Amino acid sequence: MHIRHLSIQNFRGLLKLELRLRRDSTVLLGENQWGRTSLSRALEAVLGPDDRVLCDRDRTVGATAPIQIGLDIGESIPGEFDCCAPLSSLPCTIFGHRVVRLLLTHAEGNTVPSILDGIGRPVELPPAQAHAAHLELRRQLPVIRLSLWDAQDELPGSSLTDTTWMAAMKAWMSPDRDGPPSRRALLQSAEAATQELSDRRLRDAASLDLASELRALPGAWRHSEHRPANADRICAMLIAAHALLKADRRGASEGVRPILLVEDPETHLHPTLLSNLWSLVEQFPAQRLVTTNSPDFLGAIDLRAIRRLVRRPDRTVAHGVKSKDLSESDVRRLSYHIRTLRGGAFFARAWILVEGETEFWSLPGAASLLGHDLDAEGVRVVEFAQAGLESVLRLAGSLAMPVHALVDGDAAGRGYAEILQRHDAISPCRLTVLPANSIERYFWDRGLDGAILESAYGADAGSSRTPGRAIDDAIRRHTKPGLARRLLDAMSVDPERLVPKELGDVVASAIGLARQSVRG
Repeated sequence: MHIRHLSIQNFRGLLKLELRLRRDSTVLLGENQWGRTSLSRALEAVLGPDDRVLCDRDRTVGATAPIQIGLDIGESIPGEFDCCAPLSSLPCTIFGHRVVRLLLTHAEGNTVPSILDGIGRPVELPPAQAHAAHLELRRQLPVIRLSLWDAQDELPGSSLTDTTWMAAMKAWMSPDRDGPPSRRALLQSAEAATQELSDRRLRDAASLDLASELRALPGAWRHSEHRPANADRICAMLIAAHALLKADRRGASEGVRPILLVEDPETHLHPTLLSNLWSLVEQFPAQRLVTTNSPDFLGAIDLRAIRRLVRRPDRTVAHGVKSKDLSESDVRRLSYHIRTLRGGAFFARAWILVEGETEFWSLPGAASLLGHDLDAEGVRVVEFAQAGLESVLRLAGSLAMPVHALVDGDAAGRGYAEILQRHDAISPCRLTVLPANSIERYFWDRGLDGAILESAYGADAGSSRTPGRAIDDAIRRHTKPGLARRLLDAMSVDPERLVPKELGDVVASAIGLARQSVRG
């Protein structure tokens, strides 16, 4: 079974939220205080351990209506509900798929479960039957919160501290002045820690493939001196095993597919170790809900798994890429050129879309000369030429990302302008067309011809060269990023006069879009 859809009303900071979840991993992006943690706590209140329940103090400040949390649960395998007596007779079909729609309502100290039909109306059931269905869903979809770096906690229900696990972590994370641990010492400490963990609580994770992998590890490590061993993977396995066995307080029984809540997995972890760790977590037979602030982490995530939370005055909206929004070809191009190379763009409040390298390097520098910090304002410059403008616009539209596009005045730029004008955007989409065939020629016409000539031919350069020839020679000598830096140096002498007006207007517009997106 898996969660298809989650709805929340009046829970902590969330006045209202609707969220589609994928069967495997869903990754939440959002600013601080925008509801990522509240969303995880809501899931725990519905499906988590017995001590995680709804209470009056969970109601959003100022709200008078009851707390309501709804889940649409679907079958991962046809006929799955028939194996669970409390669920088998519940009537609900959505687009040909059997779904159990659970709604928890909390008011005046009481939490009442109910079952909804396909259009959201309560089904007439005895209270005991709705309660039994809720208990069965808690058993079939246990929520497990993974804290991937928490060496000080003890395993719940255990009187023993994780002595060998902590020893293994200390061996791995030893201070530089002590030198790195020897390969043999690391393997021995890892073997001992894994044995301790598996002996103590392995039976509680009987349905997880991790169990067999843990059992096999000690024997494999004994012989690892005869072949290369990946120490990062060993460390990742230890962290994942410890976190899973520590968090699974109820013990997931055979056949159960839990929901793993993973908050900010990048905390304290080098990107290489994080990559190894996530590759292991992805193998767990579970539905995963992840929050992150790491562009590096997004490099390993399917573009369609990302959900961008945007807070509005009356609700929080989760924006994500739907299958119909982008083709497989679009996803491949965007995954490389935007997610992998420019992952930080997903955490922005607004984008400036540009054609090439000169604009990419010039705009942040020009903004700085004018007294603005684009990063601090939440504005990112994104190149669209390699990924394709239409694909980037569809991605921005899916994520409700405001954009201001800057294009050249040549034939290609006019084509881009037509695409932008046709774009049906749910967020602001503004356009500036430069009054020149290229941004380099635009700089030339705006009083930076001397800097370009000097970049091309040195301090003694004359003014007899044509603009096109001088620009080509300057780029050939310094590359486009190099020329952009030299032009910024020239502008810094007198920014108010030498930073071209159109660039200043684009920067101001993008900052305005970013600030507006925060205000909602």
